[in-house]
Amino acid sequence: MLPNFRFTHYRFTYTVGEPLQLPRHKGNIFRGRLGYLLRKITCVGDGGECNDGCQFPGQCVYSKCFETPVPDDSPMLRGQPFAPHPFVLEPPRTGKRDYAPGDTFACNLILIGEAIDLLPWMVFTFHEMGKRRIGIRGQRGGCQLERVESLSARDSELRKTIYTAETEMLSDEGIVLRLDDVMGGAPHITDTVELEFITPTSIKVGGQWTSNLTFEHLLRNLLRRIRFLSYFHCGEDLDVDAPGLIAAARSVRSKFHLRWVKKDRYSHRTEASIPMDGFIGKVRFEGELEPFLPFILLGEYLHIGHHTAFGHGQYRLTSR
Repeated sequence: MLPNFRFTHYRFTYTVGEPLQLPRHKGNIFRGRLGYLLRKITCVGDGGECNDGCQFPGQCVYSKCFETPVPDDSPMLRGQPFAPHPFVLEPPRTGKRDYAPGDTFACNLILIGEAIDLLPWMVFTFHEMGKRRIGIRGQRGGCQLERVESLSARDSELRKTIYTAETEMLSDEGIVLRLDDVMGGAPHITDTVELEFITPTSIKVGGQWTSNLTFEHLLRNLLRRIRFLSYFHCGEDLDVDAPGLIAAARSVRSKFHLRWVKKDRYSHRTEASIPMDGFIGKVRFEGELEPFLPFILLGEYLHIGHHTAFGHGQYRLTSR
């Protein structure tokens, strides 16, 4: 299953050069600066403007990351303007807001499929993000990108440094991960798993946001997300019996302790506040889980639900 699906997991570590302030929830800052600077740096159009739509979607780095076009003859997402982003942002989860010179912080980035080839652009953009100052408006400060590390699967201590401030050279793409790597170091799970949702997770059921997460809801979202990412960014469809899996998922019991978090962000592009509510907390599933493990384990890296580009929808296995 998914022989061509691949992704990489990077950690960008900064050292603060001058006082700055970050919000408690940092996803909007990092996602906003990443999108703004990547477009500014890589735009191949006239004057760096693409408000009317990219004229070179097959060549533009920004378009490939933030506005991946859906081909007219695509058998899925037909009629939709864009495919899911081929990256997941994991901003610092610390609640710390005030940073002084010498402090450090790290932001993680996951690149999926063909987006791995865009790593040099990403490293340069993250470098510029610190150089051009980051933080809340009026409280921004300069930072230095000290190093970029490529992380292995399952929280292993194995990691590879692929960029340092001393050399300002990117050595290679780092550790490329596949499903076998994710499954290889996974805990033995047969009939019980507990997931902790550590960033707000937004899932719709019947057109309505919900925090009553059944296993069927979880699986449907995982299957949909993995399939779209695989098809549009890795060049292969997800070859599984989705209806059979969903039917089997209905027999898995769930016990959740989730709470809804009200959150929004201000978009300077639209000059409007955008809701980004979601649930956090723990949910325990009991039943025959083995057929679903590849999707659950991949979901730890890919996140689920809406706003994954801001770090939302992140969960981790906490027990079995």
